[in-house]
Amino acid sequence: MNIVSSIFQYKCPRCREGKLYKEPFQFSKPLDMVDRCEVCGQKTEPEPGFYYGAMFLSYIATGFLYLFIIGFCLIVLKWTVNQSFLLLLAFVALTYFKTARLSRSVWIHLVVKFEKDAKNHPLHK
Repeated sequence: MNIVSSIFQYKCPRCREGKLYKEPFQFSKPLDMVDRCEVCGQKTEPEPGFYYGAMFLSYIATGFLYLFIIGFCLIVLKWTVNQSFLLLLAFVALTYFKTARLSRSVWIHLVVKFEKDAKNHPLHK
């Protein structure tokens, strides 16, 4: 599995096999992650406040995406500002948890390096 599919499938960055998030998805706990990868033992929160940086990734990525959506609605579709923002609010409501989970996945993949034989040599068992 390559890094891109590992990020989008929320897999462990170290072994790319274990899951990052608890299943099944619950609206009451949308960002609940497993403590450690069940395959290689990698901690999903290496230190307190680790995912603070993911917030910045999410903010930057969604900011540009939202500007594009509003610009597209205003310039190409010739919608009013109110109509454009109504569409944006609906889009944000539908994609909020996906965006938050994805930014965490990207962040941990930037920090934790892939190890081909990680499942044979667990970090912490």
